[in-house]
Amino acid sequence: MYNTFIFDLYGTLIDIHTDEESPEFWERLSYHFLYSGYPIKPEALKEQYREEVSRQFSNPAVKCEFPEIDVHLIFKTIASRKGQCPDVEWIEETVRWFRRLSIRRLQLYEGVKETLIILKAQNKKIYLLSNGQKTFVEEEMRALGIDDLFDGIAISSNPGICKPDPLFYDYLVNTFKVDLSSAIMIGNDATTDIEGAKRVGIDACYFHSNCSPNTTEVDCKYQIWDGNFRRILDMQ
Repeated sequence: MYNTFIFDLYGTLIDIHTDEESPEFWERLSYHFLYSGYPIKPEALKEQYREEVSRQFSNPAVKCEFPEIDVHLIFKTIASRKGQCPDVEWIEETVRWFRRLSIRRLQLYEGVKETLIILKAQNKKIYLLSNGQKTFVEEEMRALGIDDLFDGIAISSNPGICKPDPLFYDYLVNTFKVDLSSAIMIGNDATTDIEGAKRVGIDACYFHSNCSPNTTEVDCKYQIWDGNFRRILDMQ
């Protein structure tokens, strides 16, 4: 019997599509910089953003196998090149605009909220282990009404470590005192979610969704290929 359920977020609980490649996206974001007193061309903004992403991966803040970037630091660096020192509020606002302008689809998969509520009513411990930026994750979980259904939320941008790195699981355990002895990991990615769970010695359930990387075979105890999220309740 599983008493601890650890969920991935994007592609597992939340059906999301973002577009950070379109010229329109970077043009609109550049207007935000312009209105804030940091004029920059859309092409230059996109180029500098990508350069900072590459730089952070090349020289991560945390020495680990799978580091995470810090989007807040990226925009702080870009604005600082204009000879200004942006405050925390502006950086947070910019990160929110970056995400909001890129979103093309944002919704829960069918059965997600119902399943989480049932697990909670059964006194199961429910945790989130998500790769992503804290600002994105918290705002989107709140918007979709699931932020209060978890006993703990671990987001990779906080420790600077991503799944499938076992150090990210250590962060979850140490932060929220999670008992992995009766835990199962549920996710839509055979590498970040399923392999990550195997590396820390816990069972996993693969949930195939429209956001899953192309795969036809996954090595784990439970597999859901038909999109029926409620089948997670059968694993108890």
